[in-house]
Amino acid sequence: MSTPVLCFLPTTSADTSPLPQVISRLTTIYNPSLLPNWTLKQRLFRSTAVWSGDPTASKPRDSRCLQVISLPGHPQDSYAVITPSEQPATTEGLPATAAATVISIPIGPSTDELNQLLLTRLGPLWQPRQSYSVVDGLGYQVGDFRIRVGEVRQGIGGSQLVRGVAIEIALITPHDDGVESREETEQMIMSFWEELGLTGAKAFFLDRDRGDFQDARLWCRMLTLKS
Repeated sequence: MSTPVLCFLPTTSADTSPLPQVISRLTTIYNPSLLPNWTLKQRLFRSTAVWSGDPTASKPRDSRCLQVISLPGHPQDSYAVITPSEQPATTEGLPATAAATVISIPIGPSTDELNQLLLTRLGPLWQPRQSYSVVDGLGYQVGDFRIRVGEVRQGIGGSQLVRGVAIEIALITPHDDGVESREETEQMIMSFWEELGLTGAKAFFLDRDRGDFQDARLWCRMLTLKS
């Protein structure tokens, strides 16, 4: 099993990428072994619906997102992830949250058909937004740590903008015996990350008790915030 932490290091200007710096620091400090390259593809749609309620009140747009995403390490499946609308605040004044709905789809024609359906027949309900991808991402291993690094590009086809670098760090364990708690594992991963001395990144952690397909939820949370 593995417990990943996802870090996103944004670009500081339109014509530079932090990828060379990430690779240089990683290879200099840790001297990692190479793992296979990886890719990621994502299409984002936002709901066009409005909230129902008092007809005299303003009706803010529904904030639900639907993402169709293929992930590294999952060669057989894509995922459709629907993120719920923002919810009213709790009695403690904190925003209420609900888990995303996730379904797996066989990668290939089924994924293409879903994207086409969303763009055509379901177009009045789901508006296409930005799409992101990672092409030729790099994989490394340092002891029990697996690291995936890749440029996050916005757009489809030839016109793409580099938005930053995604770094997925996971602690790989061969079995469940003696596995540290998730909090301890995340602390170990963050210590590994901090040794690189890279500033300006935002870290994303697994949700607590939020169901299956945690890695899909993790990547979608990061990519939704970039939109």
